[in-house]
Amino acid sequence: MISIITVGFHSEKAMEGLKRCIQDVREPVQLLFHDNTEHNIGLSKAINILIRKAEGDVIILANPDTIFDRNISKMTDFTRFYPMSGAVPIFRGTDVSRRLPNLIRLLMMATTLGKTVGRPIKKDYDHPKGDIIEQPGGSFLVLSREAVDLLMADGYFYDEQFPVFWNDVDLAMRARDDGINFIKLPIIVRHQGEHSMATVNQERRMMLFYSRAGLIGFANKWGFHPRIIKIAFFIDAIVAVIIRMIGRLRHGGDFKSSILKFRASLQ
Repeated sequence: MISIITVGFHSEKAMEGLKRCIQDVREPVQLLFHDNTEHNIGLSKAINILIRKAEGDVIILANPDTIFDRNISKMTDFTRFYPMSGAVPIFRGTDVSRRLPNLIRLLMMATTLGKTVGRPIKKDYDHPKGDIIEQPGGSFLVLSREAVDLLMADGYFYDEQFPVFWNDVDLAMRARDDGINFIKLPIIVRHQGEHSMATVNQERRMMLFYSRAGLIGFANKWGFHPRIIKIAFFIDAIVAVIIRMIGRLRHGGDFKSSILKFRASLQ
């Protein structure tokens, strides 16, 4: 049996497509769904609740807007044969697979200055080469029961101190330490583009991504020098203010983003 786990947030329309895809699967499927629309308990907590109810020997994490076909049987067969390897598809649309982070990669990814002067490093972080994926993301991930049980040895699948963002990165770090790897298979999966976070305002997204509930908490847990990251955000904000004052930035995008990042890092 396959257990498919998905968490929704204003995802009613997207779920219709996912259910149609499940009808094409050639073996029994247990669909486990939590709706965060009315009472949002966070993605990580919802996943942890659902994964404890999973009865399948293969467990799939899937966004509600995921579209796939019966070829995912190749992914489930793979994880049954190689239980210490998670299977990752080829995404049509947004590919969230990345390298595992380190301090330099985090700074290049998270700061405006880093994105400007460190494009080769950021490109290396954002676009891994080869079929071994260090950080697969959780938008569509196939795992064996054995791998899931190993990852839950600490009592959780996703660390709930990261309710929305960085939970999948933390999972990838723990998987590496547990000897679990992730392999990209030539199976195409796409997203309908109905991303639930589009309904959340920018300030709230920044808080979830960069605060102790996100990047700063992740950096603290894994020893990536959160104080250095906070200083980098402070410098980023100062540079954004200076550029704003001399009139070179007519639109508020990078200016507002830099200020919000710094504010979030202090929370």
